[in-house]
Amino acid sequence: MPLTKEEAQFVEFLGSFPQFYKKAHEIAQSSKGVSILPMENGENEFKMYALDDICHSCQIFKENGLRITPKTTDAIWYKKEKDNFFIFLIEFKGDFLCKASTKCTLVEAVDNLKVKNERLNDELEHELFLLDKVLSKYSDKMLNGLAHKPLETVTIALPLIYEEYYQKNKQNVEFLDIREFLQNSRIVYRVVSISDKYEPNRQRSRGRSYRCSNMIPSICKRLAEERHDHELDASYESSLQTYHRRYERAGIVYSAGFVDNIAFNNFIENYLK
Repeated sequence: MPLTKEEAQFVEFLGSFPQFYKKAHEIAQSSKGVSILPMENGENEFKMYALDDICHSCQIFKENGLRITPKTTDAIWYKKEKDNFFIFLIEFKGDFLCKASTKCTLVEAVDNLKVKNERLNDELEHELFLLDKVLSKYSDKMLNGLAHKPLETVTIALPLIYEEYYQKNKQNVEFLDIREFLQNSRIVYRVVSISDKYEPNRQRSRGRSYRCSNMIPSICKRLAEERHDHELDASYESSLQTYHRRYERAGIVYSAGFVDNIAFNNFIENYLK
């Protein structure tokens, strides 16, 4: 099925960033140059656009010498399938999403301090009071970042990136109502995380002596029930699923979910190509 006029305009817009057209395993690299994707036998060579890099290159997100960028997914790609135009938003995360939030770790630390405080005749009472105030307002940074990425990518980043692109090229390109186009497209969001079978950051994991499990400390379960705080007794993946369902119901994304780094090459073969 050939592209419609609007679809061709969107493809041309992405094509204006050839310097950010990269292999999947390159986009999935950490700041230290370690990719979370395996590369044996030519795996994960498929090219997409590095959306984070595109976003950071745009002047529209710079103000008074400061760069204030929205939270965007790492990669973006597209595919026409029969009458439907799919836009794929991919986020690579070099961490386990099956583990509990760091908020639960904070709860455990506070609980341990309470035990020590009893032994010290309440010498830590003030510190515990301050920590409890922090705990009541604390929410995990990684969880919030992953939760907001598809929302800010679709509603903020892509429209503003397109606005800058159009202003630079309006003598040569016809205007596309990017917000309406995104609403009419089928946006697929996938979070790609590491698995026990392939851990490129093995040294860090060994130092933590960590493996995923479904064990949630009893103190976290109790507080979750008392404070109606689901973040305390859920894994990252479970908490993110709540956000994903909201975005699907609101029509912001057509589909949201997870793929581990071992399976991503199959995702490329089955969906992106």
